[in-house]
Amino acid sequence: MRALLPIIFLAIAAAGYLGLTKCKQTRPPKPPEKNILVVETQTIQPETIRITLESQGTVQPTIGGTLNVEVPGRIIAVNNVFKAGGRFKKGDILLSLDPTNFEVAMAQADAVLARAELALHEEEARADQAQKEWIASKNLTTRKATPLVLREPQLALARAEVNSAKQGAALARLNVKRTQLHAPYNGIMTEKLADIGQVVGGGYSSAVAKAYCSEKLEIRLPIPSSEIHLLNLAEKPEVIIQANIGGKTWSWNAIIDRDRGSIDPQTRFHYLIALIDMSENQSLRPELQPGQFVSATIQGKTLPDLYRIPRNSLVEDDTLYLVTTKNTLIKRKVEIIHHMKNEALVKNGLSLGDTLCLTRLQFMNNGLKVQRADEPPVQETVAAE
Repeated sequence: MRALLPIIFLAIAAAGYLGLTKCKQTRPPKPPEKNILVVETQTIQPETIRITLESQGTVQPTIGGTLNVEVPGRIIAVNNVFKAGGRFKKGDILLSLDPTNFEVAMAQADAVLARAELALHEEEARADQAQKEWIASKNLTTRKATPLVLREPQLALARAEVNSAKQGAALARLNVKRTQLHAPYNGIMTEKLADIGQVVGGGYSSAVAKAYCSEKLEIRLPIPSSEIHLLNLAEKPEVIIQANIGGKTWSWNAIIDRDRGSIDPQTRFHYLIALIDMSENQSLRPELQPGQFVSATIQGKTLPDLYRIPRNSLVEDDTLYLVTTKNTLIKRKVEIIHHMKNEALVKNGLSLGDTLCLTRLQFMNNGLKVQRADEPPVQETVAAE
């Protein structure tokens, strides 16, 4: 009997194992669960949008360069503003040359003019007498009087000499005035090139200072060729100029005065010239000076039926994903006409009510099932084979 006990136990264990296996096979399998990815979405609609273009540049003077005296001489006096940083008004006398030589030349020119006028009066009297004598002798001859007989050439020469003498006297007076250098505009002197006691030669080579007009400033602003059509240059677009001065951002009003007229062959950029009139209500702002780096916002055209989308919704330069009504992804190629800092403006490729997928998933493809973040969560089960 003891010899049979192990065999009996093995038989009972085998029967139990077979029973458990049979029960396991008859239980229906539990289908696996599949989590659906949740995405942020945005429903879009068309808008009428005023385009603005952003650019940057450096302030430059519109009018400026060297100041020259037109006559030679020795500098005998300078204005207190005749120094680097000096501010002057149009018409201010910046420096004076010794006028002695030019005053002598003016007196001589006046004397020449007086002699020429005397000669003219004498010649007019002679011509009048010749005319009377010819009329008195008409009964003695039938010949026609020649211009020389009537002293017409002599009278014309006398008049020409008077005119020449007048021009010489006017030039002599002008040279006396030129011994004083008058400021041609309201401006600021940036460099002094001559001083009291120095003899200057006069003319284009005799620069005595460098200065610029403080009322007219300009900025060269680069704009991509692909976006230049968004501006109406004929209407002088308005520009807001901004600069950080003293830790604070200041703004100035300007206009686009012109296009430089050529495209940079390397960058393919247009260069627009913004003009700032500093004389127009600019007193409450700090002074904007040449060399200041500024940013510019240019007012462009107003366009209808544009879609404003976040730039981070683009998976490629011109491609994004939409969420369909069945909560699946669909890839869409769009036409972007303008990029802003955080947004892009789409002209074609979208429709009213389209829903953008704003979440960048690791794997995205057409037909992928997703869950909108503003809807209750769901789980999708996959049937077991």
